[in-house]
Amino acid sequence: MKTLGIIPARKGSQRFPNKHHALLLGKPMFSYTLEAARAARSLDRVVISSDDLDLKPVAEQYGFEFLQRPAELCSLTAALEDALRQVCRELERRDRFVPEGVVTLLGNVPIRKAGQIDEVVRRLQSTPEATAVCTAQEVRSRPEWAKRMKEDGRAEPFLSGQWAYRTQDYPRIYMMDGAVAAVRREVLFRTEGNRAAHAWFGDQSYLLVQEHAMYSLEVDYPDQRALAEFYLLYQRYGEGWLDKVKAMKRDEGVPVDGRIST
Repeated sequence: MKTLGIIPARKGSQRFPNKHHALLLGKPMFSYTLEAARAARSLDRVVISSDDLDLKPVAEQYGFEFLQRPAELCSLTAALEDALRQVCRELERRDRFVPEGVVTLLGNVPIRKAGQIDEVVRRLQSTPEATAVCTAQEVRSRPEWAKRMKEDGRAEPFLSGQWAYRTQDYPRIYMMDGAVAAVRREVLFRTEGNRAAHAWFGDQSYLLVQEHAMYSLEVDYPDQRALAEFYLLYQRYGEGWLDKVKAMKRDEGVPVDGRIST
């Protein structure tokens, strides 16, 4: 299966301005996604779609093409899937490059399981009835228990009805994340104009459930940087990572009473 990897990175985040440039353990967050894409064997081509021209040299550093996204696809109301279609159309027009599968990797997901991009592509390729294969995490906070807040501060149920209070009384539910999503190109274009959530994945999308929450972390707010760095250190050193790092620093003769630098 010929595959195109697209890393979308819109500049104008209101919740976390310039989030793709935010440093995680001393490296721009965006670079972690580029490293994951470069390690994947199943991507025939990788393109960065962005209106942030400061990301262009970063993309080129990793050997990837930077495609400037049109302004009309960079607004707060612009749909991600329309940006993906624009990349596909441009590559077909310019290079006659027409992939069978389109793989999306969000640039604000810094931690991916090794080999997972290839695993998702293999699943799509080996499942003929699948319109898409997406990574997902199990939802731990039940939406049935959620509240809305009135203007005067009072709480009211988000969902009407009477709900059980034990988690085990409910079926498992899952939320698609932004780590890896692979969709057949013809499905991406067949669903154009349908604005329902995840409609562009088609009606036969399959889930690949993450084995750890760190692989689903999307850094959309500044306070999530600390959690991302924690998970990166956990991924690098494993259980008891803090004691391991402290021991390494002591061996190097570095004081460890203050903030640990990696």
